[in-house]
Amino acid sequence: MHTTDNIQLEMEEPLRVQVENPVSTKKNTVCLRFRRFFTLDVLPNEKHYYPIFIIIISILHISIHLTTYVNIRWRYQDFKSSLHDLWRFYIPCMRPTPYHIRMYTMKYRPSARNVTYYYGDELKHKCFSFLYPHQLWRLITVNLIHANWLHLLVNLSKQLLCGILLERKYGSLRIVIVYWLSNLGALLSSAMLADSRQGSVGASGAIYGLLLFFTVERLNTMKTNIHHRLLIVMQLIIFVAFPIIIVTSVATILHVNVVHSAHLGGGLVGFLFGIGMFGCPCSYSWNNNYCNFQLACRWIAFIFIFTYFVVTFTIFFRMHAPFAFKS
Repeated sequence: MHTTDNIQLEMEEPLRVQVENPVSTKKNTVCLRFRRFFTLDVLPNEKHYYPIFIIIISILHISIHLTTYVNIRWRYQDFKSSLHDLWRFYIPCMRPTPYHIRMYTMKYRPSARNVTYYYGDELKHKCFSFLYPHQLWRLITVNLIHANWLHLLVNLSKQLLCGILLERKYGSLRIVIVYWLSNLGALLSSAMLADSRQGSVGASGAIYGLLLFFTVERLNTMKTNIHHRLLIVMQLIIFVAFPIIIVTSVATILHVNVVHSAHLGGGLVGFLFGIGMFGCPCSYSWNNNYCNFQLACRWIAFIFIFTYFVVTFTIFFRMHAPFAFKS
């Protein structure tokens, strides 16, 4: 009797069901899509690296540009001009000039009215005599200096956008290789195709290499990531197409002297390195034949990169430096 009463009392107690308030998924979906737009992940919870290199090189670019505001004079000119003379990509400082050109008589300077002044003396003064005419450090230092704040900000925006995304997914080592190989390829291309009597500054060659490397990576991801193809196309438009179109248009309107041959060389190296790493962005699949095709593409891309550097380096060091001053 006692047990039955307890069961009856328990059944008579009111049944309480707690209903939670509905959670709005619209906000979470928007945040998820926005976060997805700024990542290169294919699978959830992929491993991410710290973008150490891109952050450090960007801080270095800003810091060095700030030093150009140092209010001192070095070698009878502003510090900024001296720094550009020492670090810019300037071919007459990097490869020998024939003797008969170096002995060309220049117009006298105010400090040397009664002294015969030769073109070789002017080059030594312009290039700094240290290691002249083999100042190969300019292949690196040209990347670190910029003409003005607009030039710096345009390059930094593209460098941070694509560089951080790539380095977070693929690590610092690969991005360092792509970045500096593209920088070198850009300089050698400008030496072959542009007016080599003029100097150049900036990191745009290396950045175009990152942009083309990013493009190949996204196109290869599009093959397997079918459900996010629209997102990948939008990434290519926002991160690659728009910056190139805007920079080219502004440079054309403002008549800014842009070394497009350097962009071409840097982009070519980044594009080939991307194919060598990811394969050709083809959409078809033929099982074993497809794998062999991709393997062949990757090897051909690396062979092209090697050949490009061998040929351009050979031409660069065998050609004489041009006459860089007007008589």
